Amino acid sequence: MFPTDTRGDRDRLLTLAEAIAAALDAVRPVRETETVPLLEAYGRVLAADLSARLDVPPHDNSAMDGFALYRADLQADGPTRLPVIGQALAGHPYAGVVPRGVAVRITTGAVLPTGPDTVIMQEQCAIAPDESEIVIEPKAAARLKPGENIRRRGEDVQSGTVLLPGGSRLRPQEVSLAAGQGIAALTVRRRPRVAVASTGDELYEPDVELPPGAIHESNRYLLIGLLRRLGCAVSDLGILRDRRDTMLPVLRDAAAAHDVLLTSGGVSVGTADLVKDVIAELGTVEFWRLAVKPGKPVTFGRIQDCLVLGLPGNPVSVMVSFLMFARPLLLKLMGARPVDAARLRVRADFQFRRKPGRREWLRARLRFDSDQALLASIYHTNSSGALSSLCWADGLIELPEDCAGVAPGDTVDYLPFSGLGVE
Repeated sequence: MFPTDTRGDRDRLLTLAEAIAAALDAVRPVRETETVPLLEAYGRVLAADLSARLDVPPHDNSAMDGFALYRADLQADGPTRLPVIGQALAGHPYAGVVPRGVAVRITTGAVLPTGPDTVIMQEQCAIAPDESEIVIEPKAAARLKPGENIRRRGEDVQSGTVLLPGGSRLRPQEVSLAAGQGIAALTVRRRPRVAVASTGDELYEPDVELPPGAIHESNRYLLIGLLRRLGCAVSDLGILRDRRDTMLPVLRDAAAAHDVLLTSGGVSVGTADLVKDVIAELGTVEFWRLAVKPGKPVTFGRIQDCLVLGLPGNPVSVMVSFLMFARPLLLKLMGARPVDAARLRVRADFQFRRKPGRREWLRARLRFDSDQALLASIYHTNSSGALSSLCWADGLIELPEDCAGVAPGDTVDYLPFSGLGVE
């Protein structure tokens, strides 16, 4: 399941690609499903292919407010006068067959009456004050083609075809598409159960007065928000102190009741970094430390059937390692179809030197230059403790392992936060 050298050489830094491939191989999507009303389906993952019940549109209809007529009735050498014999309104079709030489008033979305093959927009007609007649000039007639302004039955969706493939994450537009088929409930995968904990003796809740050397804990608020946006059911384990006797039972019990245990802090090499050792005592540590920056001390393991993701403690490292490493694993666990992160090739307006060997992400923001080309700027500090940089940035610049630096004008890969599920 895991690369042989990750077991034989625990000190070797895995590339991000190696780590994700190995971890994905260990992830099994949740199998349980449930049926939920449409208004509770947003963000959920569709359990199986959903077939269309109806043609959309269900009948030929008008794309414009205007008049339904026969294109062959229009004259090329003079004005065409057509009496208006009735109307077709949305939800109120015209009854009967329309004869040649006449027109029917029609509104957008109304069923096309039997007979006419074209709809002319009302702006292209001269309409009698009592709407008993329309006049169409040769110039307007010449621009009108048979079938103009008509939406044909089934041109959007055909009954019996796959409306939504299984594994689709249901956005408002997918839910709306199902509603348009008369489907009131959808069968979706159970939400993954994820327990979240932050570790550290220096951490205190936001509403607590800080003792000397302490800081307010913020990582859980970041992770829980990211997990909820992703569609996970989240349990907050709070702050765990750097003591094995209190940490071990909490993680053991959480692992027994959840699909994933997600921690921040305590996975590096300090004397108080106990998380990795506790995971190893309760289960297995498959690998730790990746060739990435920020986020090097990422730990992946398992406690019985629960996946364990140990993220670093610095807030930027937490967010970047979640987006780049944890998120793909969680999406597979949810049963969602894999989707590559959106990337843009943009020009850099900055200088950045680095030592090759690790994949690195820089907090970045885009702007347009005078020629309306996209330029990327980076935050003034590269510190992984600068939480404010995540609010300033709208995405990340990704530098591959072999990159030795960036000069102004170089083309770089930019990953917008929106393409990573962070709006």
